[in-house]
Amino acid sequence: MKEQNAPLDNSYAVQSLIKLFLLKATTLVIVSGVLSSFSGCMTTPPPPSEKQLMTTRMGETSAVEVIDMRSVMRNNILTAQVTVKNWGPPPNPKTGEKQPDTKLYGYRFKWLNGDGMVVFTDEAWKPLTLSRDQSADLLGVAPTPDATAFRFEINQYK
Repeated sequence: MKEQNAPLDNSYAVQSLIKLFLLKATTLVIVSGVLSSFSGCMTTPPPPSEKQLMTTRMGETSAVEVIDMRSVMRNNILTAQVTVKNWGPPPNPKTGEKQPDTKLYGYRFKWLNGDGMVVFTDEAWKPLTLSRDQSADLLGVAPTPDATAFRFEINQYK
């Protein structure tokens, strides 16, 4: 008996190649999505603002925000003004009510010359009592004409 050669059916091979291609494409999409979600978590934080760079915090002072900082030269003496606000602790998680918060803080100014060197280090801490949602304008006058810049320091009294 004579064998007949049947023409090869290429449709099975084509279907197998399409399935393999779809599997690889799906895998690539999934891996890309996972990697992009990880890269979103690793974004760098924004650089600190000028107010943050000019403020030194000690103790638990996170509820106090430095709203504004200004300075002016008057009669060749630097005068600084810092506006702060106490936002208080977060609301009570059970009731949602604001928690009372009156705290005693201390502040002082550190006076610097044009090269960034401290020109006066003996300024005493000044008391500051701030209730929740209360703000205050704090003034400082440089003790010497050599001061051309300042840093603001805040500390929580216990």
